[in-house]
Amino acid sequence: MTDRWLEIDWKTPLPDKRAITRSRERLRFEQVSLEHPAIDAMLAELRRLFAGGGALLASFRVFEDDAVAQWFASRNRLQEYGFFGPFLTSEAVRTALPELGAPRRLGDKSLELKWPPGNSFSLDGILAGFLHAGGCYEKFQGTPVEAKRMAGDFTHAIIEDRYDEFLVYHTDQAWAGFFDENIPANNTFVIVDKRNAQITLLCLADAD
Repeated sequence: MTDRWLEIDWKTPLPDKRAITRSRERLRFEQVSLEHPAIDAMLAELRRLFAGGGALLASFRVFEDDAVAQWFASRNRLQEYGFFGPFLTSEAVRTALPELGAPRRLGDKSLELKWPPGNSFSLDGILAGFLHAGGCYEKFQGTPVEAKRMAGDFTHAIIEDRYDEFLVYHTDQAWAGFFDENIPANNTFVIVDKRNAQITLLCLADAD
C-alpha cells in the first residue's frame, strides 16, 4: 500500500460512473493505532473546553481499494469519487467511535460535496484558533503562542514533516448523532495520509 495514493498514472483515463460505484462498494477500512503524548494532550484540552460535546479521534487504513480509488486519491479528487459517504458510514468508524453515532448512510447526498479541501500547512493554525477561542463555558488558560504550540505538536504527531503528502478536509455539518445541529460548534476533520492510505478522523462538538 505504501505510496499507492501518491503515484499518478497520467495514461489512465477518467473512470466511468459504473466503475466508480463498484470501486466505492469495495472500499474497506480497519482501525489503526495512533498514539502520541501530543495527541493525548490536545484531546484532553479539547474535551475540557468542549465540555458539552467533546472531541473524538480515530485513525483508519484502507486495506481494500483499487485502481479507481487510487486514480482519484492521487489527483486529490476524493470528493468527486464520493469517498466521504463510504468512509464515514463504514463499520470500522461505527465500531471505533460508537459515541459518534455515525449513520449507515449520510442520507442527504449533498453532504458528500460539503467537504471543502483544506491545507495541511494551515491545520495547526485552525486548531490553535479553536483552542484559543474555547468552548461555550470553558476557556483556554494559556497564551495564543501556547495554543499554537499545542496544536502544532498535535499536527506534527500525525503529519510529521510530510505536509505535501496529506490532504485535509473540514466540514461544520452536523452529519452524525454526536453533533447538535442547533449549535454552530460542529467540526469534522478528515486528514488523509496519501502515502499510507491512512485517514485520521477528528470530530469536535459543543453544546450551549
